[in-house]
Amino acid sequence: MDNEKEDSRFKELLNKSFHMILNPSHIFYTIIFVAIVVIIALLSFSPNPSIGNGIVFIATTFSITYLILMLIGIFPKSNSFLFSSEKIVAPKKLISFAVCFGISFIILIIYFVFGSSSQLPIEFLGWDIFLPAFFIIIYFAWNLVQILFLRILFENLSVKFNDKLISGEISSNRNEFLSLVFLIIGFILPVLIQLGTYFGFLPYFQPQNPGDPLDAVYWYNGWNIAMYIVIAITSWRLITLYIKSKRNDTPNIFSSIFYILIWLVIWYRSFSFIYSFKTVTQTTGVDIFRVIIDVLLMIFTAIMVLRGLGSKILKFRIFNQNNLAFFLFAFTILYIEGQIIMITGAGSITGSYTSRSQINLVNNFLILLVTIIFYWWYSEYILERKGLIFKKNFKQQEVITIVKDFKDYLENSGALDSNKITDWEFNNFLQRKKLKIKDFEESTTEEKKPHNLS
Repeated sequence: MDNEKEDSRFKELLNKSFHMILNPSHIFYTIIFVAIVVIIALLSFSPNPSIGNGIVFIATTFSITYLILMLIGIFPKSNSFLFSSEKIVAPKKLISFAVCFGISFIILIIYFVFGSSSQLPIEFLGWDIFLPAFFIIIYFAWNLVQILFLRILFENLSVKFNDKLISGEISSNRNEFLSLVFLIIGFILPVLIQLGTYFGFLPYFQPQNPGDPLDAVYWYNGWNIAMYIVIAITSWRLITLYIKSKRNDTPNIFSSIFYILIWLVIWYRSFSFIYSFKTVTQTTGVDIFRVIIDVLLMIFTAIMVLRGLGSKILKFRIFNQNNLAFFLFAFTILYIEGQIIMITGAGSITGSYTSRSQINLVNNFLILLVTIIFYWWYSEYILERKGLIFKKNFKQQEVITIVKDFKDYLENSGALDSNKITDWEFNNFLQRKKLKIKDFEESTTEEKKPHNLS
């Protein structure tokens, strides 16, 4: 009995984490999705220069197929034939997928035959320009916005640590001591990580044989110096925020914990960058082992993109527990295709890279740059929003709260007669100042819910 409960809990967790893609009701569509990713990955290794066009056609066709299934899945009546759990490969599922695939195939055939850039008045709308460019944008855009999603996790963890160790009930001296301790940890930890990484991986970048070029080790040393400069810049930001919070008489460890978590991303992306550089400079050819590893990595990436994106968009009404998987399949296929196009080329866009390592090199550099810039801005912004440092800017709701609190203060102190300024007059004053009362009321309703630093 206990085993059945544990098995049921595990299945429930699996369905929630991976948005039903491993559930018997969806596994048929998942198998097709994985098969398409494998086929696309294998085709990308073909030396045929025109293979990119074929991959674009395949990826777009199946992506549209899943989007059509997603739209059908909005309606509850579709559950009986789209998501039957009695059989993995049910006839209704086969027919539904075949019909949607047929519609997608016809649309793409017409587009490819009559919709090239040379045939349309607006060249950019031609499939040979629009589709490859669109896929590349999806690839880089999704990678670059990842820090926004990680920010939520990092912020929540920082709040939990802060609420557990820093409290108004504890003496101010203890809070200030803990704030200083975590500031020192936040300053020292990146240095220790960088030192460990440098000496741990130095042999990998050094010449393996006498007479081998020293380019790799020179770049590795240069990367190490650059990272210490980054540590100095970000640490300076952390120290200034600590000083600002001290002046505000709000000692906290939130800022230091958040910095440490962000720094882990900066370190990972920076090391991935220099590691990709070493891989790019290698002159060894691509063997079957590396091909298999690339394909497996692509499948793993597809699953992780699918899992990460699903938790962000489930809140939109167009999605439900069943049809969300279809959108994730469609998006992930395009994400994978965006990476491949940069190697194979497609349409009017020629391949700019010869390996995925080159793409990872550019990708990691951009993410690293975005992460550093994001931390520099957001670290101060979030402390202002949480009242841990003095605010430079106030939101509309915050202005209304301050004005209302000041009015209440004047009334309670007897400096203002509450009968002379009614709520109607107060609200009318706010409206004349272009301050929306409705937004304020909604925000105050939310603020009544119990919460701490968050």
